Amino acid sequence: MKKLLFAALVVIAIALVFFQSQQPPEAVDEALRHPPAGDLIGFAERYDTYAWLGIPYAQPPLGDLRWRAPRPLAHWQELREATRYGEVCPQFGQLPGSGDRVQGSEDCLTLNIWSPRLAPEQTEDARLPVMVWIHGGGNTIGSSQMGAGYQLAGTQNVIVVSINYRLGLLGWFSHPALREQNTPEDASGNYGLLDQIAALRWVHANIAAFGGDPGNVTIFGESAGARDVVALLASPPAQGLFQRAISQSGSLRTEPVSRAENYRDDSAPGAAGSSRELINQWLIRAGAKDRASARARQQQMSNAELMSWLRAKTPAELLAPVQRRAFGMYETVTNIRDGVVLPIDSLFTVFANPERYRPVPVILGSNRDESKLFMSGDPELVGKRFGVVPAIKDLETYNRITAYFSDGWKALAVDEPAAVLARSQGDSVFVYRFDWDDEPDYGLVNLSQLLGAAHGVDIPFVLGEGGSGLPLLASGANRAGRDLLTRQMMGYWAHFARNGHPGNGGVAGQPMWENRPAIGSRQMIFATAKDGGVRMDKGEMRALQVKQRLNADSRLGPGRRCEIYAQIFLINFHADAFWNQQEYDAMGCAEYPPDSIKPAS
Repeated sequence: MKKLLFAALVVIAIALVFFQSQQPPEAVDEALRHPPAGDLIGFAERYDTYAWLGIPYAQPPLGDLRWRAPRPLAHWQELREATRYGEVCPQFGQLPGSGDRVQGSEDCLTLNIWSPRLAPEQTEDARLPVMVWIHGGGNTIGSSQMGAGYQLAGTQNVIVVSINYRLGLLGWFSHPALREQNTPEDASGNYGLLDQIAALRWVHANIAAFGGDPGNVTIFGESAGARDVVALLASPPAQGLFQRAISQSGSLRTEPVSRAENYRDDSAPGAAGSSRELINQWLIRAGAKDRASARARQQQMSNAELMSWLRAKTPAELLAPVQRRAFGMYETVTNIRDGVVLPIDSLFTVFANPERYRPVPVILGSNRDESKLFMSGDPELVGKRFGVVPAIKDLETYNRITAYFSDGWKALAVDEPAAVLARSQGDSVFVYRFDWDDEPDYGLVNLSQLLGAAHGVDIPFVLGEGGSGLPLLASGANRAGRDLLTRQMMGYWAHFARNGHPGNGGVAGQPMWENRPAIGSRQMIFATAKDGGVRMDKGEMRALQVKQRLNADSRLGPGRRCEIYAQIFLINFHADAFWNQQEYDAMGCAEYPPDSIKPAS
């Protein structure tokens, strides 16, 4: 039994959504549309919507198009039936027992659309806000199926789009051999981001046929999808393709080219999953006796020979040596500072100067108990009853340790960047914290204590039934509160998409969501009535607060304190602006080299 199996079953419904074999719904004439890309017919979906699934937005990145920028797709001539999701991009399976089996296809660049049930003659003048969902999953797992937008579209009168994009080392791979490609984008290494940009271009060109306004597009995403949203804010090729952005539990983490490419023992060391280190491992699997001989062989190969060899490998062969982590994710270098798709500097540096990016209204937020999803499987904090059911060893210790990581997440992904953005772009930055923790107590395990407002729990409150439903977190007792909070969050998200500010969520009497000022702090709290309800709050979390609290915690041994500091400020977020080696050493951490510390669970 995997150590995080229970949390995976509870919180991540990926396993329940992916790879389902079911009869596609029947196409209906009323869902016939004529976008420039070619004629499409969809089907009637729930919440009085129409849906179109599995629409290709670029050529399949197969053969010589692997590790190249996505190519435009020729217009199709025949009517395309869009009633089934496209293939997921290659990734490890998340279902229990899937082991190291790789699922999906490289022919995966598709998107899905949900709209209110407009008559065909109404679409031209509807000009509804468009909301493009970018799924999470560490940029190594997941699919557009995790963002079915029918409830959001139907209840809020918006168009919702969800997209697939290349994942992991097929979506991000930087190597000097690629710099012989035809264009700078081909050589960028950021193919997953370029896929997202290609999908936005498709939306801009075609969404009017579905009733959408191509001049009013909001990108929003959770976890790695939110990290990509923030990266797209700074990406020159993405400028002008969206007008608002929402980051749910994201990150400003981007990686220098050296970490993406170099050997781990170079003067500027590469990551364990850098392209050169991966090639070493592939060569060892092909017969090289050890790393040294693999490295020598790699150095001897011409660029053309190397790329031809790599493009001949199957996705399963490419993924074979990577080290899997929770839920099938694996560590690889994504969102690379290549100077073309992403700036060379960190995003904190870029966002400090409004001339270096195109400011748009932004929502940044996180969940109060982010880290509990991952740390609920930490054997130091959580044991197992009957070898399966999680049992918190000491609730006070569990809450205290997980709070460091959750608060660090909020500081580095929400409040610190919000402060920078608010200084750069004025009153168009909005901040929230998601506090819902009304999960059931099943007796053997109290999910409110184990997970609370954990990472990913917010998704179905924004997307509703189509947002990776969380069946074990729902109960009759929490239904009324869940339903109300879902309506409220959907309303604020849609009002922001429509107007560039969340206002009162479109409901008279609801709190006005105030912007985060350049000096001071304001955030919206999303909670049910028992925890104070939806309300504005002056609280924030800054990196210095986390560091001071950590340094003063006498209950932590020096090794554990150093481990937490390095995991938060260096390993998990690569937060260049907040990692301080002298500060680390002054905490008594000199004997704990950060490169010897593993990522947090």
